[in-house]
Amino acid sequence: MDTHTPWKLEGANERIEKYRKGTAKIEFYKEGKKINTNGVIDLKLINHEFKFGVSMTQSRGLMQRGDSFESTDFIFYKEKVKEIFNFITIGMYWYALDDTRINFEKDMRNYISHVIEWGLKNDLEIKGHPLLWHESNPKWVENNKNPKKLEKEIYRRIKSLIEDYPEIKYWDVYNEAVAAFKNHVKPNGVSRWIEYNGGTEKTIVDLYSFVNDVNPEKIYTNNHYNPNDPDFFDLNKFMIDNNVKFDAIGMQAHMQTRSSTLSENELWNLMESFKPLGKKIQFTELSVTSSVKFNDWKDHQEFLKKRSDARKIGKEMNLPSLKKLENYQSAYISDFYTLVFSHPSVTSLTYWNLFDKNAWRGHASGLVDSQNNEKKAFYTLKKLIKEKWNTNISETKIDLRNPFKFKGFYGTYSGKLKISNKIYDFTFVHKKNSSEIIKINL
Repeated sequence: MDTHTPWKLEGANERIEKYRKGTAKIEFYKEGKKINTNGVIDLKLINHEFKFGVSMTQSRGLMQRGDSFESTDFIFYKEKVKEIFNFITIGMYWYALDDTRINFEKDMRNYISHVIEWGLKNDLEIKGHPLLWHESNPKWVENNKNPKKLEKEIYRRIKSLIEDYPEIKYWDVYNEAVAAFKNHVKPNGVSRWIEYNGGTEKTIVDLYSFVNDVNPEKIYTNNHYNPNDPDFFDLNKFMIDNNVKFDAIGMQAHMQTRSSTLSENELWNLMESFKPLGKKIQFTELSVTSSVKFNDWKDHQEFLKKRSDARKIGKEMNLPSLKKLENYQSAYISDFYTLVFSHPSVTSLTYWNLFDKNAWRGHASGLVDSQNNEKKAFYTLKKLIKEKWNTNISETKIDLRNPFKFKGFYGTYSGKLKISNKIYDFTFVHKKNSSEIIKINL
């Protein structure tokens, strides 16, 4: 796996053309009256309808506590996010938002509020991750032996997160629900509550009923680290068969071992396998490393154990990025994004670690290396999203007596219309499955 054999991607560009683009019709008005003259138009896609996402979960660790968001790494991180992405995921892990640690929780909430404000200012849509998980919890939750009492805290937490952050439109409800009783997960307060509540399926029904009662307008996702797990498919089918209201199936793809790295056929077959369920797909977490991959999960666990021991004594143990594997990372990401973007069921794709600094599990899976240099993959992805998958119309003469038609990627556009010697600026949204003429008042 030192080099990437290019995928065939048969039909991918044609599918992108079919599913990600459409014809728009525009009419221009001034003071309520249709303009009937000639003009010159410029149009540019400024924000895709498709959600090209990145996680902000690592960015908190790039700051020093109390630095008022002025750390160089944090500022640079945000600048790199804006260069490519239109969608961000904010970590809402219970251990970090534990109101029994008042000062720490205050710092976290200040950080979250800052990221939300910055995200909205820069036209980034926002996901919260997650409302509940059986991991990353405070000790008092992990050790809880009173599930009835914990249930009240769980529902209190979920309700407060949805209501405290109304700006967040997307939520992962229960992260990795089918893993709560897997062998690698130690019994904990949340898993004991699930058992007390009647098992995974009943608990999922109850949780989604609750979040929809709190706010049915949010986009709720059922997410799992191994979407090929038959239990995950069965859970989604159960939810659909029992009329559980949810919006999307969330798939993770952390390719940190050779055995977990998806081939072209495996990735396509994975997406196709969920097609009968009729739900949208979100790729919620993607990692493609430019450090050495482990053979399988067993080898990976050995490294993670050594890394954990090292960190306990104040030492870091991170895998270095290798130049030859940066070429592999770039080529693989290009093919992965192209195939996923071409599948009509997928609505978002979130890259998990933007930086190698503070990267999850110590892998060099970032698009920016540990010295804050952009890797080849950064520019590859930027070129795909901002150039290849872009619509740009320059200095085109039009007859305003007729609707102006163009075929372009769905999303938000900015434009300029020159009539005689006067220039008008405007914006509009080109929506999928909309046959209505877009009427713009200048």
